Amino acid sequence: MASEKKVSMPGVAEGKKLIGVPTDDDIPPMARVNALFFGSMPKDDYQPSIEEGWGASLIHQDLTLLSADTNPGRTTFRYTVQPSHCNRLGNLHGGCAATLFDVCTTSALAPIAKEGYWAYAGVTRTLNVTYIRPVPAGESVLIESEVVHAGKRLCTIKGTMRRESDGAVLTTCEHGKVSIDPVVGGKL
Repeated sequence: MASEKKVSMPGVAEGKKLIGVPTDDDIPPMARVNALFFGSMPKDDYQPSIEEGWGASLIHQDLTLLSADTNPGRTTFRYTVQPSHCNRLGNLHGGCAATLFDVCTTSALAPIAKEGYWAYAGVTRTLNVTYIRPVPAGESVLIESEVVHAGKRLCTIKGTMRRESDGAVLTTCEHGKVSIDPVVGGKL
């Protein structure tokens, strides 16, 4: 079951509730990832409305989860580049690509989360994105993420964005995160 806690700690807005990924052993990886998106990142957090802001549409409308696995933590999403997510040249904006990687690579932690171990998905410490080819509006891509290493406090996740039609690599990333999970049995 997902745990929800009101916290007061560095890096978390005052009064903000944290909702963790459900960590019960019987919850399949796909359900854990969906719980991360729709439980810990609810639409209400992206107000004034879900139709406004590209961050909200990325998470709740534009990404389609295709697969999730536990060995290692791994996810694959489909995304079609929206004109509102493009730069002045009509290609996916670099900042939007980085946001996609931030969200998608973080989701790879959900399948391996346990109580006290990445259940709150951590916070970003580094996000290194390499842009290889332009990604034009209308292009359908696959965003593959894989946990390279997940220790108690730090993890590294790699991400690859591929053109769906031919598998060509378009953009890659390496995402470093710090866990914010409280010690099991400790205070938050």
